[in-house]
Amino acid sequence: MALDFDSRKNPRNHADLKRLVHAVRHASKADETIWLEWKSDLELDPAEKGDKSGRAHVARAIIGFANRMPDDASRFADGHGILMVGVGPEGMPGVRLHDITELVRWITPYVGDEIGWMPTYVEAEGENGPVAVLIVTVEPPQWGDPIHCMRKEAPSKTRDKSILEAAIFVRTKEGVTRPARARDIDALTRRIQHRQPTMELAVEVVGGSIQPLSCTDEDIDSWLDAEREAALESLNEFLARRPGRSTDRDLFASLHAHALTMIPEGRSVEQYRHQVEQYLLKCRAQLPAAVHEAAAARVLPVTLRVLNQTDVNLENVQVELYVPGEVQALEMRSDRVASNEHFPRALPALPHYGSVTRALPIAFSPGLPAARTFTPAQTIHIVNGGSATIHLPPVNLRPHRHADLEAFVLVAAVGETGPTTAEWSATCTNQDGVVTGQVEIPPAEPMLFYETFVADEEEE
Repeated sequence: MALDFDSRKNPRNHADLKRLVHAVRHASKADETIWLEWKSDLELDPAEKGDKSGRAHVARAIIGFANRMPDDASRFADGHGILMVGVGPEGMPGVRLHDITELVRWITPYVGDEIGWMPTYVEAEGENGPVAVLIVTVEPPQWGDPIHCMRKEAPSKTRDKSILEAAIFVRTKEGVTRPARARDIDALTRRIQHRQPTMELAVEVVGGSIQPLSCTDEDIDSWLDAEREAALESLNEFLARRPGRSTDRDLFASLHAHALTMIPEGRSVEQYRHQVEQYLLKCRAQLPAAVHEAAAARVLPVTLRVLNQTDVNLENVQVELYVPGEVQALEMRSDRVASNEHFPRALPALPHYGSVTRALPIAFSPGLPAARTFTPAQTIHIVNGGSATIHLPPVNLRPHRHADLEAFVLVAAVGETGPTTAEWSATCTNQDGVVTGQVEIPPAEPMLFYETFVADEEEE
C-alpha cells in the first residue's frame, strides 16, 4: 500500500515524526524511495567495540542523501532525506537510547562537517510497549555542493564488508543507497559546476535623514498659547475699530452693500472666547494626527537606491527596511492645499470673529483649483511599533542598473544622536534567496513639531 504520509513536506515537529513512524510501520518495501530509508534493527554501540558496521550504515545513508541531485531531492520532504532506525514494515523493535551528543560524536568522523544532518528520537507504541525510534534528517542538497564521501574507514567483522575512506555513495530514485558509478560521478561533477544564479544587490541612502521632532508638554502649551493669541486677534481688532466720519448717504450705501455681501457677527464676546477654548481642546486632541500629516508632507524624505550588480535581469525586486529605535516611518504626502483649505487638515479651522463674506452662488469659477486625483499602483507598506519596518514597492532592474525606491519620511523624538544603522533585505521573483545588508541613515537638526505646520518661504 502507498505510504500514508504527505511526502511533499518535511516533518516539522514531533507529531509529524510520529505520524511518519506510524506510516513506515504500515508501509511496503516499495515506499522506500529517494528521500526515505528505514532499518528496523541496527546496533550503534555493539558489545564488539571493533564492529562499526551500525555507525557505518548511518554514515553511508547520510552521504547517499547528501549526494542526490537537488532537482530530484526537492520533490520530496522539501528536499530533505530521512533515515529511520528501529522501525520498518516487518516490525517496530525500537533502538537503545543514546545521548544525542554521543551519536553526533560517533558519526561525524565518517561524514565530516560539510553535511547538515540532525538525529532525534521519537517514542512510539511498539508490539510490546513504547519504544524509541531514531530519526536522522539530512539537509537538502544544493547546486554547487561538493561530492561527499566517507572521511574515515569504517571497519567491519569481515574485511570485505568494511567501507574504505573516500568511498562515495548515492541514493537512487528506486530507494537504494549504493557506491557511486561513473555516471554518478559525472552527475555530481555537474552539480558542483552548476551554481544557481544568485542575487547580488546593493542598497544605499541617496537622500533624506531621520528628523528629530520636539513635542514636549511645554512645546504643546507654547503652541496652544500662540493659537489662542491668533484666534483672539480678530476679536481684538473688532473691539478696537471705531466708526469713521460718513455722510448719511454714504452710510446708507455702505450698510446696503454690507447687507448684500456680508454675514454680520452674531456671537457675543464671551461666546466667542468660549469657542476659542473649545477650538484649543480639539487641537490638543487632534495634534498627533496633525503632526504626522505635516511631517509626512514637509520633512525631507529618505530615498533608497537599489543596485543590480549581476549580469541578469532581476524581476520584482522588493526591499524591506528595518529601522530600530524609537522611530516612526510615514508615507510621504503632498502639502499642496487649495485657497479655501488650511494645513494640517487634521486640525480644526482657526476661529474668526466678525462679519464674514456671504457665499454667492456661482455656476463656474476658473480661479478654483481642480481637485487633485491620485491613483497609486503598488505602494509602500509601513509597520510602526517601537521601531519601523518599511516594505517598499517592487522594481525591475536591468543588469548593472539601479532604481530609486519610493521615498518615505522618518521621524524620531529629540535625544537620539548619531546615525542609525538600519537593516535591509531584498528578494526577487526570478532568483532564489534573500540578500541582506545594512545602511546608515543620518539624523537631521532637531526642530519643534509646529515648525512643520508652516511651509518654507521657498515652497510658497
